[in-house]
Amino acid sequence: MVDHKVARPPGKSRDTAHADPRIAKSRRALHAALLALVAETPFEEVTVAAITKRAGVGYATFFRHYPSTEALLGDIADQWIGELLARVAPLVIAQDTHGAALALASFVEARRPLCRALLVGAGEVMRRDITARAIAAAGGVETPVQPWLPRDLGIAHGVAATIAILRWWLEADRQEDAAAVADIIDRLVFTPLAQAADA
Repeated sequence: MVDHKVARPPGKSRDTAHADPRIAKSRRALHAALLALVAETPFEEVTVAAITKRAGVGYATFFRHYPSTEALLGDIADQWIGELLARVAPLVIAQDTHGAALALASFVEARRPLCRALLVGAGEVMRRDITARAIAAAGGVETPVQPWLPRDLGIAHGVAATIAILRWWLEADRQEDAAAVADIIDRLVFTPLAQAADA
């Protein structure tokens, strides 16, 4: 698993690091730079030098915040997983499976270059890491569970199957729009799990 711990002086907590406006400004610049670069070039070709140049920060500054480009990508992924769950979870809880699938696919389509970097370009280790992060985040959402299906297995299956569909969509740069992909996710993943909860 990729280590996404942020390099900081001993005794400084992550909260302290985020409270310092200079640190927050540097992180925002690094995030924006990576987002811009992955829209132009495959993630595996993005270098720390290119990120720092685009962000307008020193090369060493990058390593005060992140040990690698994958760690920066992971930090952005954490934010996006939180945003995505805030949009999708209420729909899942209300058992609006089609609405949840459409919210998910639309979210990914609007952020296609970075989602492609996360699920395709960053490699298998990052994909496993993103899957684990998404499973952990989804585990915090109270959703209906069928007695025969262990909750953790239902979440792991739902997340892994959804990520596999999104990867299929992003990997080959397929032309299906968000609505078509949402329909696939709904029929293959969300509705079967919701029906299991209703049974």
